[in-house]
Amino acid sequence: MLDKKVLKRIYKELKTPYKYGAVLKLEGKWTDSPVVFKYNDAFYMSYVAIDKTEKKGYETRIAKSEDLLHWQDLFRVLEKPSDWDRAQTGGYAQMQDIRFQGTNELLTVDEKYIFSYLGGNTEGYEGDPLSIGLAVTTDILDPAAYQKEPLPILSGLDTDARRGETLTLYKANMFFDEAKVTGYPYVCAYNAKDQTNRESIFLAVSEDGLHWKRHLREAIIPVWECPDSVLINGDPQIVKIDDLYVMLYFVCDGDRAYNTFAVSYDLKTWTKWDGKPLMQSEKPWENVYAHKQWTIKENGVVYQYYCAVNDQGERFIALASSKRRR
Repeated sequence: MLDKKVLKRIYKELKTPYKYGAVLKLEGKWTDSPVVFKYNDAFYMSYVAIDKTEKKGYETRIAKSEDLLHWQDLFRVLEKPSDWDRAQTGGYAQMQDIRFQGTNELLTVDEKYIFSYLGGNTEGYEGDPLSIGLAVTTDILDPAAYQKEPLPILSGLDTDARRGETLTLYKANMFFDEAKVTGYPYVCAYNAKDQTNRESIFLAVSEDGLHWKRHLREAIIPVWECPDSVLINGDPQIVKIDDLYVMLYFVCDGDRAYNTFAVSYDLKTWTKWDGKPLMQSEKPWENVYAHKQWTIKENGVVYQYYCAVNDQGERFIALASSKRRR
């Protein structure tokens, strides 16, 4: 267990008290699960969207910003389906520089950019089962350049699937770990569930960033060690602050969902923050959920993008920052 003074210092570094409301909302669609990165001297966001009327399944989209405040939707990627992912392709840009206030750029693997996605052939909002797919591209801004692997890289049907991940695997966060504390250069954190419909966070590792295998015998943030009211530990993002690995993730506890964090020296043993959430519902436009974050630090300002849900049937990407920008 880490000293509480360490966690308080991390909380102070991460907190974003200034809320701006919606920064990416599309007509007729819900928007969700942002990943923000720098590319070609501009900022881009991969995010997922779903038709809120027909609810056919997730699609992956790219948006652009010059100032991290104003965002323009550009286009859809990962469109071409195969049999296993014909209904769901919710994708996330991967291999971001994990140093907090690093470059915020995406690292390449074999000169290609990596996207993971949750895929499945059951329509509807996150229809079970879902697996983790992988795609590569040489040009993030060319929708035709994205190439999917033909089969999932991790699935609940795998013979080595662990307790708590035998039904659906969700959002992955893949990164390059220079220290190799797991013994591998590439690490993937992801949330998954079994037939109990409660979600935990797990690790996988890779020698080359393309072929992945499970790491450790159990979840690193197991839901069975949480109160019974906790249904989800989800959407992990791991950043490095000094020599600490900091995992930002959301918790769904009964009727509320909020963003929090845990800290580790070795990616294996984690100490959870038990103070005020990094993000929670406070405004009328987010009065159901404020969760599913992606956080970066740029020019001394922390930006926390997150999914806001309200009782008017809206779900969109909102923003909060550590310093007021407007």
